[in-house]
Amino acid sequence: MESNSEFAPNVHSTPVCTGTLDLQKIVDELKREFNVMKAERGRERVEMDALRQEVAELKSRVSALEAAREREAEEGGERGAVTAREGLAEEARVEGSLPDRPFTDLDDFLQFERSLESDAALQNVIRTLGTRITAQSTKEWVNTSWQLVLSDEVGSRCTWTGIRGKECVRDLRITLAMRRAFDRKFGNEEEFEEKTKAFFRSAQDRAKKKAQYAARQNQVLLCSFVEGPGETNWEWK
Repeated sequence: MESNSEFAPNVHSTPVCTGTLDLQKIVDELKREFNVMKAERGRERVEMDALRQEVAELKSRVSALEAAREREAEEGGERGAVTAREGLAEEARVEGSLPDRPFTDLDDFLQFERSLESDAALQNVIRTLGTRITAQSTKEWVNTSWQLVLSDEVGSRCTWTGIRGKECVRDLRITLAMRRAFDRKFGNEEEFEEKTKAFFRSAQDRAKKKAQYAARQNQVLLCSFVEGPGETNWEWK
């Protein structure tokens, strides 16, 4: 019997491997995704560099503004001090009136002291201290009294006896007024002297702590202004 070669299989043909084709497609797709991610990463790097440049420019502008403000303060400092003293002098014309805010300049404080030379002014301050200060402890009463008339910066330039070239508060009229008001409330002038000495001894430390706190707050505000909410905290150099 003759074999029918028409229906015999072709053993020399190359079979198609579908698994290989699918794998190649996956590889090609991964390559495309990688290239897209690489391009996006490049754009992000460019944007980050642009942001850093903007921050650097803002820092430069802030520094320039601060320098200009310092120059302006130096140039107008004397005029401002004179104007402030004139305003405080106007407030002190009512004899025996306590200041609306603590004096931040020693000369202003001493000018207020001179306004208490009359007995009427002294008695008015004694009455005001007696009604205005409601502290129940001797330490709190003394501290509150002094904090009404002078800042810690001014206090750091004063002592009870005036040693080391500092201003002596022992014989001031305002001290006399406080002493008498204290005696009326607590009946112990010696304790007033003790608490007052302690207040002025620690004035310099309080002033330093307040200055450090203010500096930290200013730095926080400056960083917030430059960086903006929610942005990266760039390192300050």
